Amino acid sequence: FNVTELERFADCSSAWFVDRFLDPRTIDAEVDAKLRGSVAHSALFKFFTRLPKELGVETLDARVADDAARLMRACLDEAIQGVRMEMTEMQARELDQTLWRDLEAVVYEEAESTLQLVPRRFELLFGSERAAPELQRGLDLGDGMTLSGKIDRIDVDPFGARGIVQDYKSGKHAHSAREIESELRLQIPLYMLVLRDIVGLEPLGGVYRPLAGERKARGLLRASEAETLPGYVKNDYLDEEAFWAAVENARATAGRLAGRIRVGDVVHDPKGGECPAWCDLWPMCRVERA
Repeated sequence: FNVTELERFADCSSAWFVDRFLDPRTIDAEVDAKLRGSVAHSALFKFFTRLPKELGVETLDARVADDAARLMRACLDEAIQGVRMEMTEMQARELDQTLWRDLEAVVYEEAESTLQLVPRRFELLFGSERAAPELQRGLDLGDGMTLSGKIDRIDVDPFGARGIVQDYKSGKHAHSAREIESELRLQIPLYMLVLRDIVGLEPLGGVYRPLAGERKARGLLRASEAETLPGYVKNDYLDEEAFWAAVENARATAGRLAGRIRVGDVVHDPKGGECPAWCDLWPMCRVERA
């Protein structure tokens, strides 16, 4: 089971059924948030994998910031050229300009960071045949079920087998530690289990990295590692008991949701009890909206 599938099922199993199982498509392709996120992820992957060879560094600083921005510009150009849909000139220009504004800002913010961790692994697949052999088994959810997914980025402590997971978000919002539990956002806590149980690195924490807006990273961080991971929002640092409880609760929730999918337990169960205003699947939903 893929982690994003489980999150969608947690939002509403009926919405999951329409969106992920029936999988309706629009007749005309659109430059939507999903496409923007895909292009941004592609550009970031190209950038960080080429950074050591082309600029001779693993982490950014002020000395190489301008050169790094030029490299990011080239990586974005390549990512946009790889889009497999016909775009009008206006659509292509809008996609380029909005993403360039955000990605250029990411480069300069990375160059100003004081964190000592080194970006080492990118778009790490696990739980599928396309993953590296040691990662193909996936994360155990119990009852014969495993989790699959892709971790956008892992930053590693150069002096020890420790690391932090990062998940890019093309929008402005990142989920806080409180929201991760209350809104059943499973990616970060489950990715930290993958980091520990499959990759073999001790997780220091995990954060969502929004690429737009204020780009304030939020997530789950171990308070005991605050000196290694300074600068995050105070409420996202949890003591050891609360941190690991949140991680294990995510595993239990994922197992429960996967079990429901396996037996076809699809009902109208929007999170919070009411259909959210942003859900655009209502024309196909069997539940009449007020």
